[in-house]
Formats: sequence, structure tokens, C-alpha cells
Amino acid sequence: MSQRSRRQFLQTSALAAVTAAAAPYIVAQEAKGANDRIGIGFIGTGGRCGAHLGIINSFKQKGIAQPVAVCDVYRPRLIAASQKTGNTKMYDAHEELLADKNVDVVCIASPDHHHAYQAIDAVNAGKDVFCEKPLTHWSQFEVAKQIEKVANEKGKLVQVGTQHMADDNYPKIRELIKSGIIGKPVHVECGYFRRGDWGERMPIPDANAKPGPDLNWERFLEHAPKQDYSVSRFFQWRLYWDYAGGPSTDLLVHTYTPVFCVLGLDFPVRVFGGGGTFQYDREVPDQCNIIADYKDGPSVVMTNSLSNHVNKDTEIRGTDGIIKWGMIQGSKAEYDKGIRIVPFAKGKEEIQIPWAGQGDTSKLWKNLLECVKTRQQPMCPISMAVRVQAPLSMGILSHRESKVALFDFEKQSIVMQ
Repeated sequence: MSQRSRRQFLQTSALAAVTAAAAPYIVAQEAKGANDRIGIGFIGTGGRCGAHLGIINSFKQKGIAQPVAVCDVYRPRLIAASQKTGNTKMYDAHEELLADKNVDVVCIASPDHHHAYQAIDAVNAGKDVFCEKPLTHWSQFEVAKQIEKVANEKGKLVQVGTQHMADDNYPKIRELIKSGIIGKPVHVECGYFRRGDWGERMPIPDANAKPGPDLNWERFLEHAPKQDYSVSRFFQWRLYWDYAGGPSTDLLVHTYTPVFCVLGLDFPVRVFGGGGTFQYDREVPDQCNIIADYKDGPSVVMTNSLSNHVNKDTEIRGTDGIIKWGMIQGSKAEYDKGIRIVPFAKGKEEIQIPWAGQGDTSKLWKNLLECVKTRQQPMCPISMAVRVQAPLSMGILSHRESKVALFDFEKQSIVMQ
């Protein structure tokens, strides 16, 4: 079957499935009973999506949510995802999935350069969104702002899948910081370290795969620069600047987002980015450092290496104390201690707070699905994600152009100097 005829067949099937749904989407959403499962559609069914498919399959058994549709530009992967989710509907193009009235929430797990545009399309189609991190490609900060604008206008929720945000403690820590437990926060260090670039050098399931009915190369490129097909570019897209940002947007986003949350930051004043590709054969860096300065503080230092696995704690230094927490990739003993708050003032004792979900993607999903019903903002909302994206994108631009990235607060835009 040709690509065009297959798409026409899928469109016809989708139309037949929703013929009875004559009411507008929002009416159908409001009519859902308390025990009705929320329908999830998946855009991009590669490696990371496997975790999301497994989570929603488990939720189906509990009556919380169920997978109803999948979409991918690579046919073998699309078929496998459909089979894994009980032979759910398959779509070649994300617009077709968004037209499916059985889809209430969209999971976007496509390559980075698709995230922003697909999120905007999903919100405009009346869907709530779970978007994999990063929110956008490093070059698309202006588009990232559009997601927040459209989500606010349409009253839709966007949860960004930064799993380190899946913890119940952050609001409590934020209140303690506001109360002055460590004085004025002035300096932050956070990092992500591992040995190997296996996270970016994704497996190639078929070295002989070619563009055609089962692999839509033009759809894969979409808004990215036009390039001749390469099996590595298609399957190992995280190695290339056109589709990804390396450690900044792939790894540092994990450790920086909780820092942003507990400190209640906004956009940075200026950002310096550095690092390089010192060990592995790839376009994006394998060593990455970012310094983001905020008005009146703090100065945030983000560090990364893919050549050494010895991790470091996140440290928030204040004028009267320090807050520290580890990562599971580092010392398990330190991680198990959870969050340590050490005031310097006489008579104040150290506070230890055990982790309550940190790193658990299923917790992020549960949180979003609860918010779909209550309409409250989720743990990692779009307003936070846009402001997290800013210093990460600015760090990459600074690194690539050997310039300082400044933030123009009047225009709400990045300026290189």
C-alpha cells in the first residue's frame, strides 16, 4: 500500500470511529464520568516512548487511563507500539492522531525539534499534553514561548516530562527557602556525569532502512534544515545539532529544573556556555558547562561530562546555610539521605527530608491525569518549562557562537553579544 493510500485508509478508519461523536471536544471531555479512562495518544514511539507506553498500559489495568492511538514516521516502530498497546489505532501524521476524538491527552516523545510545534498543534486541537524533555529544540526558544501563550489561551495543561521533578518535597523546600532557612541564595552548583555516550548513540534497528512507504524522511526533518537521508541521522538523531542539543537539553535539564523550582526563578540576566566534543565522534558536545546569572542572584553553575561517571551533589548556597541533594547515578548512600538543609545560624539544626518520588515518571503521569480532572497546574508546568529552557538554549548559543547570551526582559527574547 502506498503512503498516500495508507493515510487515506487511516483517515477513513478514524472518521468511522468517531462518527457518533458529534458534540464538540470540550463537551465530550466534561461528560466523562469519574471512572472513565482518559484516552492517551502517543506521537513518536521510539526508545523513550517505551517507558510511557508501559506506564499507561499499567494504568489501563487500574482504570485510570488507556492508550488509544500511536503515531510515528517509521512504520515498523509504529506497528510494534500498536501491538504493545493492544492494537491501538495507527497514524502516519500527528495531525491525524490529533483529530481522533478518543484522544484526550497527547504524549509527545518525538525528536526534540518536533516537540514545540507538535505541542502547539495538540493544544490547538483541544488536547492536554505530556511533552518529553526538553520542551523544545535549543534553537526554538521563540516557539517555546508560543506553547505557553496558546496553552493559556486555550486553558490546556502541558506537563514536561523531566522526571527529577516527580517529588512531593519541592513545594516544602521552596517555602523553607522563602522563610530564610539558608539566608539569601547566592550560588548554585548542579551537574550530570556519566561515562559513555550510549544515551545519544541510540541503536540502529535496521542498517538498511531507506526512505519510502515505511520511513518518511521528509516528515522526520519537518522544520529542521534539509539534509540528505542518513541512517544515523534518522535513528541516532541525538548526535546531531539539527535535532538535539547534547548534554545541555538532554541531561542538565534534569538537575537544573528542581533548582529552578525551589528557588522560584525567572529568566536569567546573562548566560555563558562552554565545553566541547573531546572524546566521542559526534556533533553535539560530550562535555558541557553553563553559568547562568540571575538578577540579584543566584549564579547557577551547571556542569557535565560524559567521560567520567563520578557525580556531584546539587548544592544551593545561601548567606546563612546550604541545601544539598544527591543523584541516584552517584553515591547510593548519599542519594538515600534525600535532601539535606544545613542552616548556619546558632541553635538551628540540620533538616533531612527523604525523597518522595524523585525520578519516577509514572508519578508525573499520575499527577497530570489528576490535573486533567481538577484543571490545576501539574508538577512541571509550561510556565516553568519555558523559563528552564531559556538558560539551556542560551548556554548552547553562547557555546556555538563564542558570545555572551543576554536576556532582553522587555522583548522577552535572547540577545547574543
